[in-house]
Amino acid sequence: MVALQARVKQLEAELTELKERLNDSSANSSNPPSRDTPEQRAQRERKPKSPLKRGGQPGHSKHERALVEESRLDAIQHYYPEGCCRCGGHLVLENTPSQRHQVFDLPEVAYQVTEHRLYAGTCSCCGKRQVAELPEDIPSGQMGAGLISWITLMNGACRLSTRQIQLLLEEQWQLSFSSGAISEATAPVSRWLAPLYAQAGDAVRSSPVVNADETSHYRGREREWLWVMCSPQVVYFMTHYSRGKGAADELLGKFNGVLVTDQHGGYNHHPNERRQLCWAHIIRKFKKIAQRYGRAGILGKRLLRLARLIVHLHNRKLAGAYSDRLYRQRMDKLREAFRQTLVAGSGLRQAQHPDKPTKTANQCQRLRDDDLMLWTFLRHSGVPLTNNAAERAIRPYVIWRKTSFFSQSFRGDQFRPLILTIVETCKRLGISAYRIIRQACQQALAKKPVTVRLPIPPPRVLNPVTGFVAA
Repeated sequence: MVALQARVKQLEAELTELKERLNDSSANSSNPPSRDTPEQRAQRERKPKSPLKRGGQPGHSKHERALVEESRLDAIQHYYPEGCCRCGGHLVLENTPSQRHQVFDLPEVAYQVTEHRLYAGTCSCCGKRQVAELPEDIPSGQMGAGLISWITLMNGACRLSTRQIQLLLEEQWQLSFSSGAISEATAPVSRWLAPLYAQAGDAVRSSPVVNADETSHYRGREREWLWVMCSPQVVYFMTHYSRGKGAADELLGKFNGVLVTDQHGGYNHHPNERRQLCWAHIIRKFKKIAQRYGRAGILGKRLLRLARLIVHLHNRKLAGAYSDRLYRQRMDKLREAFRQTLVAGSGLRQAQHPDKPTKTANQCQRLRDDDLMLWTFLRHSGVPLTNNAAERAIRPYVIWRKTSFFSQSFRGDQFRPLILTIVETCKRLGISAYRIIRQACQQALAKKPVTVRLPIPPPRVLNPVTGFVAA
């Protein structure tokens, strides 16, 4: 009878664990939203529907396109009223137009072809034949810097496949190139842009605070990982075969600032006092605990409520709703309540094995062990509470991965992080990625050193009291 009861309790525990796995979703785990079932999507938390109609609201400020300066206009057409008024009087024309109406359009585009003709001559004395050589600044291939840069940008920033680029070349530019030629056009680009890629890596590693994250990356059927490390000005990507500490150390290099991540153990070599855990990930864990039965569910609901209050209080402080003194007082109370709840949760034991901690107890104990990394934002005022910056930076690649055949070679593994680094960094700097890439390609095709660099501002210093200050 005792053995039967023990077996029933074991089966109940297994059934509870299986039900919990079935309830895994993007709201309570690290699963992406695309894995959610239709039922789970219907249960997602949504903001209340606004009573306002779509579009601009009455009284909102206008957002009109500014008129282009007259010196930049391609053509000006003048229109005058008829020579006399209806009453028969003569009109006196004003010097300035009463209205300026500008129409924007796209011109008919066509490619440019320059033929370089090389001649030969024979010496009248010795009869030796000499042939002219191309100047060093003329590409030896059939594509110039502008075309190579355009193909690179269409592939790296717009996530177009080789076939789509081939179609767009024919439709827009009336240019016909084979898919192999288009693919080979980007082959030397990784080498040409390597100095800019290294510059971005050095810049992000010298930042006072960075966010880091990783996601799966495939070369054919082999699973690898794409890592990202970003600051407000720079985004740096890296591909690696591993998701472990060695890959994280290679990504971080000599970085000694504050690192914002999730609880992934690959970053554990970074000192705890200079690491901030993402509270958005922690809240998702608490949602999962809150869905459990018994005391674990009760503790999970309390932890979830406390975590949301901590995030809310921090956001209100950033909005200027609290003074530093009041913010510290309230945050200290929440921190103590949070700590006591974790202590209570770490004491939970299995019903069939009283000497063994439950899954909830293990999760609470791990957070107690990581306590120093939960509150780094209190010691440094400029540290963000979540890792959303890294997740937003890696999102374009996740979309690219879903619409492509992944990487098929080592060259592709080099190209993707490099072009993503340059494109995403240019977005944050507010400059044209195409112009930067074209300048680098022009210098490389002219067989000159690539001296163009990204206009990255000098790093800032993180002061524990005042936050960020200039270096």
